[in-house]
Amino acid sequence: MKRIILILFSATILLACSKETAVELVSFTDTGCSKGTKAPETKAGESSQLILEYTDAGLLITRTNAIMNCSIGTGGISFDVSMVDNVISCDAYETIGPIMKCICPVDRMVATVAGLRTGRKYVLNYSCSDVTLLPVTFTYKKGMRIVVDVDMAE
Repeated sequence: MKRIILILFSATILLACSKETAVELVSFTDTGCSKGTKAPETKAGESSQLILEYTDAGLLITRTNAIMNCSIGTGGISFDVSMVDNVISCDAYETIGPIMKCICPVDRMVATVAGLRTGRKYVLNYSCSDVTLLPVTFTYKKGMRIVVDVDMAE
């Protein structure tokens, strides 16, 4: 009997100590390929930004002026999110289709991620076709709005 109790107790501790924390992608939208020219540079005078904002629905992650592969015209863009401890990993990428020899400017991608706790400090690791890894440290709280110039961060 002691052995069964010990096994159950150990299993409970192991489950409670799990480092993976649940975050949920509530929504993701993108503007698709811009109607302009398919050039590697962003529109004149407009920098590429990563904007993090507190909302009642969750963390709002907005990326402006991203450069993706033209394959998004057929396959679209996917957005994955996960969290271990206080580190959130976000990845925007081309969903399907062969990688083409052209690029596509995307004016805006917006994701809402739920499961964060107000007042807690997090590190967001953001990656996309044109950004390998962009870490941003923030405290998730009402009124929070962080703007990172992606062009300057690389």
